[in-house]
Amino acid sequence: MMKLTVIGVAIAIGLVGAFGLYLLGLGLRNVGRAAASSHWPRTAAKVVRSETRKQRDIDRKTGAVSVIYSADTVIQYEVAGKQYSTNLIHFGQTLGSGDASEAELQRLRYPVDGEASVSYDSSQPWIAAARPGLHAEAFWLPGAGLAFLLPAALALFVFLTAFRAAPQQQRDDDEFRKSVETAIENGRRGIAPPDIPFRPPKDASDVVAPVVAGLMGAVFCGLGILALTSGAQRMWRGAASEHWPSVEGKVLFSRVNASETRDSQDRRDTTFSPQFVYTYEVDGVKHFNNRRRFGQIEGSGEDWAADIAARYRVGKGIRVYYFPADPDVAVLEPGNNSEGLWLPGVGLVALLFGLAALIWIVPAAAR
Repeated sequence: MMKLTVIGVAIAIGLVGAFGLYLLGLGLRNVGRAAASSHWPRTAAKVVRSETRKQRDIDRKTGAVSVIYSADTVIQYEVAGKQYSTNLIHFGQTLGSGDASEAELQRLRYPVDGEASVSYDSSQPWIAAARPGLHAEAFWLPGAGLAFLLPAALALFVFLTAFRAAPQQQRDDDEFRKSVETAIENGRRGIAPPDIPFRPPKDASDVVAPVVAGLMGAVFCGLGILALTSGAQRMWRGAASEHWPSVEGKVLFSRVNASETRDSQDRRDTTFSPQFVYTYEVDGVKHFNNRRRFGQIEGSGEDWAADIAARYRVGKGIRVYYFPADPDVAVLEPGNNSEGLWLPGVGLVALLFGLAALIWIVPAAAR
């Protein structure tokens, strides 16, 4: 029975670790291709399909309904007289989200029969992307791989440590039992037992505890650095946007999305988020965007969302502030406010907690 348990645990850990390695490998490949795509040759292309899709999923346990919106875009191009097609806008792109404006934005940016361009790998022309370069989304897949791989590695370490410590623990138990029997026998004979200083036996937790604390500290430090970096970039863009040029624009799509969640006690919590897409023109080129403010809160109460949606109704004229070096980067409300402090604030707390674990908790657990 013990042997079957050991085999089952080993198989489970191996499957989780293998899946983590698979995701990590795909993610690192995407990151490598994204970084290299900035130097790939570029060619003209044509959009042959562009549509949005909606998928509804129902949680059988809670009954909660989630809606995922995605855009299906296919771009056709030619290299050395041969036709190719790609549905990749940029490396690392997500397949869908609960934000309908993201799918609508992609459909508007890439209309059917519209002209486009793609960057392709000259050694493998079938690998191409409409927007080359390294984007933040490219790091999600390797992050997911690590989310599986690190716990699997930790579980394997704990399992091997406990497995190796079992024979030593058995020997310690046997020695202790013999010493008790010897002491009892000597007591019957009137022989005083020797004064031996007590030495607590080493336990597997003496090795596992500092490793677990170290891994936890490293994970929190990594998450904190990522959140701080992303939050700092948004705050920098928010401050810079106050000096960006602006043009007149128009709202094309607007809605309020309601997202419902349930806790373990079946209590419902509904979050509302305003979603919209607007268009604007820079130097005769039409652009589309869906960003209201850098560092914005994605969802909150119903009144908050309804107030924002009322300010950006479909057909309403608006003023758009755009980044001169890349007009696709734009915002409706320039500057920063308290909303922008959430992400860097969470990152700072996570980083400080991780550093505290590495500086104080790990040495204390290793003693």
